[in-house]
This record gives sequence, C-alpha cells and structure tokens, in this order.
Amino acid sequence: MPKALLIHATDKSLLVAEQPPIPFPVLGLITVATLFPRGWDVAVIDESMEVVDLEASADLVGISTLTLDAYHAYGLADHFRARGIPVLMGGMHPSAMPVEALKHADAVVVGEAENVLDRVLSDFKDGRMRGAYKNENLPDLAEVPRPRFDLLHPRHRYFLHSVQATRGCPRECEFCSVTPFFGHQYRLRPVKEVIADLHASFEEARSRTVFFVDDNIAGQADYARELFEALIPLKIKWGSFASVMMTRDRKLMELAAKSGCIELFIGFESLSQNNLDRSNKSWVRADRMQEYIKIFHGYGIIVEGAFIFGHDEDRKDVFRRTVDFVQKNGIQVPVFGILTPYPATRLRARLNAEGRLLPEAEDWRFYDGSHVLFKPAYMTPEELEEGFLWAKKFCCAPRSIFSRMFRAPRANWLTAVGLNFSMRSGRMQQIKDRWPRSKGPLAKPGTW
Repeated sequence: MPKALLIHATDKSLLVAEQPPIPFPVLGLITVATLFPRGWDVAVIDESMEVVDLEASADLVGISTLTLDAYHAYGLADHFRARGIPVLMGGMHPSAMPVEALKHADAVVVGEAENVLDRVLSDFKDGRMRGAYKNENLPDLAEVPRPRFDLLHPRHRYFLHSVQATRGCPRECEFCSVTPFFGHQYRLRPVKEVIADLHASFEEARSRTVFFVDDNIAGQADYARELFEALIPLKIKWGSFASVMMTRDRKLMELAAKSGCIELFIGFESLSQNNLDRSNKSWVRADRMQEYIKIFHGYGIIVEGAFIFGHDEDRKDVFRRTVDFVQKNGIQVPVFGILTPYPATRLRARLNAEGRLLPEAEDWRFYDGSHVLFKPAYMTPEELEEGFLWAKKFCCAPRSIFSRMFRAPRANWLTAVGLNFSMRSGRMQQIKDRWPRSKGPLAKPGTW
C-alpha cells in the first residue's frame, strides 16, 4: 500500500504575533487527503501542532506552505528528496511562485487540488510526475469530498472546528492574494453539504465552536441567509471573515446572530477613502465606518477590525488617528498590519514597476505583515515601522483593552477580552524583539 505524508509547513523559529492560541485546523490538507484513491495510506502533519519525523517512511511527500514559511518548506522538500522520496508542493506560495518551488520539488499543484490531483497521482504511478500542474477548471464545491477530520491532530478536536462554505472572491483588492489563488468566481458549497461537514467534524471533536475559513462568509446574501438558518438548530458558536457589505441587510445580520455568530474579522484597511479607492476597495466607505461598527455591535458580534498602515495616502498622523478611532468606537480586537507586497498581487507588480521594493522584499521570512518591504510615499521605512509598533503596543495595554471594551456591547464581552489577552503575549514579544530597549522608547506619533 503506497503511503503519502502531507505536511502543513510552519517555521516555528519565526514569531507570528497574530497567531491565535489554538491554530485553525488545516482544512486544506485534510481536504486534499480525501482526493487520494483507495489503497493509499495518508497521514497529515500540521507543524503548528507537532514535529515532522524526518525519517518517516513515505512513497510521496506533499508540502503546503504560505510565503512566510517558504524557506522552511523548501528545506523539508530538499531533505525528503535527498532520501529519494518524490515531493509534491502546493498551497498559496508555491502556486504564486511555481518556478521557484520546482527548484525544491518534483511537481507543484498551482491553485486548488481538486480536478488535478488524480492526474498528478497517475503520473506518479507511471514514474513521470514532474513540473507544474494547473487546475484549468475551478472545482464545483458540490462535488468536493468531505474533509478527513479524523486525520486532524487530537488537540484540534477539543477546541475548534474549521469548515468552509464558499471559495473565491469576485473582487480584486490590490494587496490581496486570495483572488490570484481562488479566482474571481465566488463559489458555494450546498448548504446541506456544509451541515453534513459540520456533523462529520463534530463526530471527531468535543467543541461546538466553529470557524468558517471563507474569505467572505456572506458574499452572496441569499446563500448566507439559507446557511445561517440551517445553523440555528445546531446551537454552535462561530466566527469567520466578512465584509462591511453585510451590514446593509438587517435580516441577514439577525440570522447571523441567531445562528451563533459571535465574531467576525472585518477588513477596514484604512480611514482614508483615497486609500480604499486605490486599493480597489471602494465599496467600503470611510465616512460610514462608525455606522458599520454600530450595526455589528447591535447584534452582539465581536468586531475583529483589521487596519493596514503604509498606503500611499498615509502620513505620520495615521497611527494616532487609527488608534483613536479604534478606541472611540470600541473595536474589540484591533489587528494592525503593514502593507505587504505578497507574490502574484497587483500591489507587488505596481511597487516593482515604480522601483519602490526594498532589498528585504526578496526575503520571504519577512512576509508576516509586520515588516516594511517598500518605500512609503510620505514617511521613511523606519517611521512606518515605529508607528506600526507604537499603535500595536498602545492597543495591547490592559488599560486600552478595557477602555474599548467599555465602549463595546456587553454581549460576548468575556470572549472579546479573552481574545485580546490570548494574543497579547505574542504581540508584546514581537514589539520587544523589533524595538529593543537600546533603541529607546517607542515615540508617540506626533512627537516625531
């Protein structure tokens, strides 16, 4: 019986400050595992949970990786190939950089694995698996098999479920790598299959907390309403990624709350409409952000609000203004990042054409959303880094956390506080590593 070892590569030597205390279950690999035909013995290793046995026996090794972890993933691939084991790579980074990945792998799957893995395995059987395999047809989510939840690490089974209802995005934000990977078509898994996926996951776990890994859980309102209605009898608590567009439909918001939605990650990105327009995110209106937040809060939903520093309209006052906005409006869990030119994005192409990429942009280990990899328009790279770290440190302070909690609704209050403090240690460690005492205190923007 041939054996496949599937690895979610994670470089544990790199500090990812925004990592939740319990990593999301690796839904991608346990979905790929279902694509192997009968007769294959498939094992899944999530390096965020356990260490890879470098001497493990396998006939084929599959490695999935994000950009940040690419060098570590390449090291694993080189090791297994040196042992004579063929390596197949896939995931976000190899899909964006297949030529680079093929220097370390026998083959690369570009994009989603459905509709293409059977061809890869056929070539593997014939001893001619090589090169890039691209999925020309986007998978129909009605035909995607149920993930192998039984292959998850036991720790995943106690705390959190990970399920997907939709894929893709009809929009193309300049900085986003989702559309290059999943395509422009927003695809829907039949609601009955999503519910069946949940029940299958529940058989393997004790928790009733679910995170939908969809990039926009309510991208199509009619479908979202049907999904949320189907979730109500399950009596779960859930979170996901969503857009402010969701607030336009009060019936949808009501169903989300009734179905157990307690938290949504919302990409506000910038308080400047010019920045939003340039990023191709004009449907977010800067002058309505307070209204969006009030609506989410009105339904007891925790807002995990994301803001990116370094847009071309950002001046040195952007850090103070953003922090003031977060605190005033009670955004329970603020997430700050630095504009990052990920591979295959329109942003990277533009900055490269403008000659603004820094030498550090060639090092994938800096792609955690906290490093300055380009020349900002109205400040120096050092000022952008300092302002970002200052904003993060200010909002990590316990007094800041509780100050905005008192401006937020009491619904799910303890969960919101727990989210802040569970991530606080990682965030503070990042600040200490990046801004040691020898550099002096972080200066409050406005005093530069």
